[in-house]
Amino acid sequence: MRWIVCVLVVGMATRPAAAGPRGKDIVIEVPGERTLNNKLAIGGVAGAGLLVGALGLYFNLDARSAADELSSQLFTGKAWTADKEALDDRAHRSSVRAGIAYGIGGALIAGAIAALVITEPKSERSVIRTGPAPAITPVQGGALLGGAWSF
Repeated sequence: MRWIVCVLVVGMATRPAAAGPRGKDIVIEVPGERTLNNKLAIGGVAGAGLLVGALGLYFNLDARSAADELSSQLFTGKAWTADKEALDDRAHRSSVRAGIAYGIGGALIAGAIAALVITEPKSERSVIRTGPAPAITPVQGGALLGGAWSF
């Protein structure tokens, strides 16, 4: 009985690999990864946009406080002086600077978002091909059963 099993095992182990039926291929989708330079560039542009936007907020608050110092709810009867003219000029100048800073900051953040979408790395498809039927190799005291995959 042992001889029959040994002959079957040797026959299975020595048969040609192409003779067996081929297994099913396994397809894996490997997502692409961004490079460090890409991450740093996009993060730098977004960070610059936030800083310029914060500068715009500073100028906006400065313009608001200057305008609040000029305005009054009731008629005061006080004359318009050079100090009030300077305060009005400061409010206008800060308001213009705030608008410019908001525009530049928004454009930088929009550019960072566009770069994030445009430079998205493509994913790759990897196919794992399963080998033919399992290989059986006789060893002392039994047999060794194995298979193979190729990438």
